[in-house]
Amino acid sequence: MPPPQGEIITATIIVTTFLLLLFGVVITRYIFLYQRKRYQHEQEVVELREGFVQVLLQSKLEIQEQTLDHISKELHANFSHLVSLININMSAILPNCTPEGKESILETKSLAKQLLSELRALSASLNTDHIIHIGFEGALKNELDRVGKAKKQQISVLVTGEKYRLVPEKEIILFRLTQEVLNNVIKYAKAKTITASLEYGATLFKLNIVDDGVGFDMRHVDDLAMKNRSTGMVNMRKRAKLMDAEFTISSTVGKGTKVEILIPIKTHFNIDNYQWSKQN
Repeated sequence: MPPPQGEIITATIIVTTFLLLLFGVVITRYIFLYQRKRYQHEQEVVELREGFVQVLLQSKLEIQEQTLDHISKELHANFSHLVSLININMSAILPNCTPEGKESILETKSLAKQLLSELRALSASLNTDHIIHIGFEGALKNELDRVGKAKKQQISVLVTGEKYRLVPEKEIILFRLTQEVLNNVIKYAKAKTITASLEYGATLFKLNIVDDGVGFDMRHVDDLAMKNRSTGMVNMRKRAKLMDAEFTISSTVGKGTKVEILIPIKTHFNIDNYQWSKQN
């Protein structure tokens, strides 16, 4: 005896509903997997793009370092030598000069000596090997001393915490970033004092550079940076990103400027076991 018509309809509805639900689950899972793969693909594209930009920037910085290193050696080998020869020649003719001429030559010799000192300091600040040898702190103090002598500014350096060395690549990038900051202070700030503070923390290295100059409107600078019209700010932030560092600038018109750089520290570094040609 065949089943009643009502049971057949009920069974049909149940089966149909089950199939529809199963179809809905399959479609939903397919959409979910598709969206996840699409998201993963987009993330991979972003990571590849960022990786390419990082490699490109790293290559650019390496080329810049090679160029600066070459300029440093040229300054030391050629220009310093020429200044020394000028000084020697003036010493040779000094005994045969009149009193007025001697005074002029002595003043010129003093200027030549000052020029030679400046050339040597500049050469050292451009030389990568020298910076690695003396470390970031030593290089920063030399640079601040050079800036203070050239611009007659009051310089102070404050150091706290137990000292350690950063990875040499980071020290080079940090020093070049610091040079760019100081260059901006010299060109625009009209500051009387510059204070640098280094804090050696167990998990964080902090560098602050503060000046009492004219300051500037941060909104205007940020607008220029967003429009790629302020390459200096963009370059400084890119350098900071290469070190996984946090880079912030705060400034108020008429009240000076503060630059803060925070670098996370994972392990302490032993400079004696390092070769510049190898990555840490």
